[in-house]
Amino acid sequence: MTRTSASQAPRASLLTALLASAALLAAGLADWPAGRARSAMQSLRSAEPNRADREATAGGYYEGLINRGAPEDRATDEVALRLLGTPDRWVSFHDMGATHYIPDAFLQFQLHPDVRRPVLDHEFTTNALGLRDRDGYTVEKPEGTFRIVLLGSSIDMGWGVDVEDTYENWLEDWLNARAEKIGLDRRFEILNFAMAAYGPAQRLERFRTYAAGFDPDLVLYSGTMLDPRLSEIHLCDLIRYRADPTYDFVRAVLDVARLTDEDTELDPSGQLERRSRLKAKLAPYLWAMVDGSVGTLATECRARHLPLAYLVVPRAGLSDVPGTRDPGVSRHVEIATRHGVDLLDLTGAFDDDDPDALALAPWDDHPNADGHRLIFYALAEALVADPGLSRLLFGAEGGGRVLHPGEGPVAAESGRWGRGGGRTR
Repeated sequence: MTRTSASQAPRASLLTALLASAALLAAGLADWPAGRARSAMQSLRSAEPNRADREATAGGYYEGLINRGAPEDRATDEVALRLLGTPDRWVSFHDMGATHYIPDAFLQFQLHPDVRRPVLDHEFTTNALGLRDRDGYTVEKPEGTFRIVLLGSSIDMGWGVDVEDTYENWLEDWLNARAEKIGLDRRFEILNFAMAAYGPAQRLERFRTYAAGFDPDLVLYSGTMLDPRLSEIHLCDLIRYRADPTYDFVRAVLDVARLTDEDTELDPSGQLERRSRLKAKLAPYLWAMVDGSVGTLATECRARHLPLAYLVVPRAGLSDVPGTRDPGVSRHVEIATRHGVDLLDLTGAFDDDDPDALALAPWDDHPNADGHRLIFYALAEALVADPGLSRLLFGAEGGGRVLHPGEGPVAAESGRWGRGGGRTR
């Protein structure tokens, strides 16, 4: 495979750093507290697949969602999904015409603007800017507006829920209600740049090529336990379509994996001939893709004097139960710490609830509308509890007012915004 290259000296230093990062990430993973409702549910299900099996199945689901991968892989994924109870009316982005494919580009695909499509019991919509978000936003930031951009994948995009029910829009509404309540002369906007199956490097590219142009005041980068699997899908697509790796850390991963022409050979239909062999060679370096993406994004944000916060969001069902998720959470923490980025761990948002009640379906561990509300609640509490982010958003710690023991802005408004409450738009 032919790849474009920068100078050899920077490449060598990147390879050294890459191997060091991989060693650090593999060592010394911390213990985390024992779980509650979800871990109890897991103990009752001896037939539940192990973590590796769940991640492989979920990765196949993501490939099916965007209609990527070899035809035989997609057929296998479809059979597996139907055995799990997937309804006949399940559709992919490709099937509903929501995705614009750009195979020669690093990003690979993005959403079409102004999409209106029924999906299961919901409507999948995008706005005029090609974002899975409300209408009415403009590229130019309105006067007096604090603008946040969200980078993420399908959970953050809100697959399977109406756009008004995404945790991002819950948060936008709450920030504006909070500003009004404390007398803060500021309007909040959150623009959702998330896209299904985007790996960490695609989130970075989405920021550099699009989101950065919207003059944000804060960047929220969202990660999940599936980020290595999404990086694998992205790398295989870059190799399959001979797209430019673009970033030195991606080139370093491809170099250290020691890929041969046989590994990257295409069959007559244009599919990767030895996809399983290629994945096996890439597997040891997938967390390094996460590390390189976050590190590069942190550097980009610092150059713009732009605050960055790193969210870790949960999947529903039994995929991210306490214990199972701990190694992945620890790796996200390691990466955030190494690059000096604030990390908000939201993975406990579902632990007190029945996992099945928060998933879209038995075959789909994306959070439903109730799950998004719980992610919002955990995120709002985390923002208030973080002194730096609270000052940034509200001009003072604790959500813009002095707190008394056992009291906080989110808790005080729980009747309207909490686990059992609704909201007024």
